[in-house]
Amino acid sequence: MARAPESTMKKAIIALVVLCLFIVAPRSLAEDLLAPILGTVDAPIETASPEPTVSPAPTESPTPEPTISPTTEPSPISAPSGSASPEAPVVTITDSPTAMASPTPVPPHAIADQSMRIAVPTSVSTDPRAHSVYLPRLQISGVDTLLVCGYSNATAVHFAQSFPGVEIAGSGSQFFRLSGPAHLVMAAFNSDMGARVTSSSRAVSGSVVSFSFVALSKPSISQALCNDGSASNNRTISFRALSMDLNMIKDGVRLK
Repeated sequence: MARAPESTMKKAIIALVVLCLFIVAPRSLAEDLLAPILGTVDAPIETASPEPTVSPAPTESPTPEPTISPTTEPSPISAPSGSASPEAPVVTITDSPTAMASPTPVPPHAIADQSMRIAVPTSVSTDPRAHSVYLPRLQISGVDTLLVCGYSNATAVHFAQSFPGVEIAGSGSQFFRLSGPAHLVMAAFNSDMGARVTSSSRAVSGSVVSFSFVALSKPSISQALCNDGSASNNRTISFRALSMDLNMIKDGVRLK
């Protein structure tokens, strides 16, 4: 009977040992099996960090400068597509050409060089009874644009009323003016038989016709320009009566 508790103790110890084996052995075996796996999982995952990719800086296309055209209405020029973000405001450039003041045209005026060749007689012999006398042909050269201003104390001076390329004023009156190219002006004044001087109240003899010849920048018959020429280019034609005596001469008649 004394050996019963001892055998019971042995059995209990054996059972405990077997239980420990069942408890410890599987755990140790599981650790051995799982250690490589757990070690791989627990190890820090080293991933190669990607090198930072440097994106190329956006190339800005040069904005074309607005060309100013001589149009009167402005034409808007929008910014080129792709150079600005969709949210950026679009700048509109309008062509506003500066209004250039047109130069004021220079009015006709007497030029500095007043030299010219003048062929005008100083006197004309007339019949003391004549009321109408033709002037000799006048000749002016050495000048491009000519203004002829004239005055007569007779009743009137007559010449062409109109002539191509010549401005004429005062034909048939005491004061007259002609302007244009020099050769055309003289052709108009000398047309037909030449200018004719008339006097209604008395004979032409004793009358005068005065001329002022002015070289101009452009044709004009403005009376204000008549005194702007050189005094050396002024001429006066006087009408002198021919000497006529009425004498009766008696001469003997011989009969054969």
